[in-house]
Amino acid sequence: MDKIQLTNHIRDINLKNKMFKVIDRANAVLKGYAVKNTEFLNPFEVKNAVDILNAYTDIKYRVDGGYEGSERSIITMYPYYYDEDDLAESLRFIQVEGNFKFKSVHHRDYLGSILGLGIKREKIGDIIIHENFCQVVVDADICDFLSMNLTRVARNNVRVKEIMRIQIEQTPKEFKDKHTTVSSDRIDCVISGIYDISRQDSMKYIDSDRVHINFEPVNSKSKSVMPGDIISVRGKGRAKIEAIGEPTKKGRLKLSAKIPE
Repeated sequence: MDKIQLTNHIRDINLKNKMFKVIDRANAVLKGYAVKNTEFLNPFEVKNAVDILNAYTDIKYRVDGGYEGSERSIITMYPYYYDEDDLAESLRFIQVEGNFKFKSVHHRDYLGSILGLGIKREKIGDIIIHENFCQVVVDADICDFLSMNLTRVARNNVRVKEIMRIQIEQTPKEFKDKHTTVSSDRIDCVISGIYDISRQDSMKYIDSDRVHINFEPVNSKSKSVMPGDIISVRGKGRAKIEAIGEPTKKGRLKLSAKIPE
């Protein structure tokens, strides 16, 4: 398959390069009758990859993030005559345990310690945080390395053990309501209202490629936001737009969102 033709509609260079890798691996499946996996992809990347793979008639694929509702997933591609039940496991799972009574440990701490071992972000799936441990979905190839070499997180000694897929425990995310008014449903206005920053600062976040809507990079300040959209601002966190209401008497729009506590 021609990767230039299949990605002609994609403008974001980083996304295009990731889709090139997907196409190269799909072509390898066709040529070598082998099974190939992508790296971990976010939902927007998965959507684009699936759209491309649907153009292949002789390839089947499986999207797997390790548990229902996962954010990051790997796509396994295989010849059409393979049975999915015969595929090798592309994911493995670890549990990182420690005594964190005197210091809170966050997602960034676990991720930073893992990446500090020289592992690429694309090899790591979801990191599920619990009070005294976390569970991590990882590429099967790096599980043993992590189990042997991850010994500290945020200056705390940790123990790592491999667990089964069925042992993954999801934690309900805590959100609080954010109610505000905005002058417009443009992304720069919405960011300003949700995160309590100036319009000028919100534009800086957009210009520096730190803003995503539904995991898609945003580079236009005038892009409209809709109810149900998930906005991510690097350094500020995520917010889900619940509702954009009718204008107030002063002509501003009522906006409701969910933001992490």
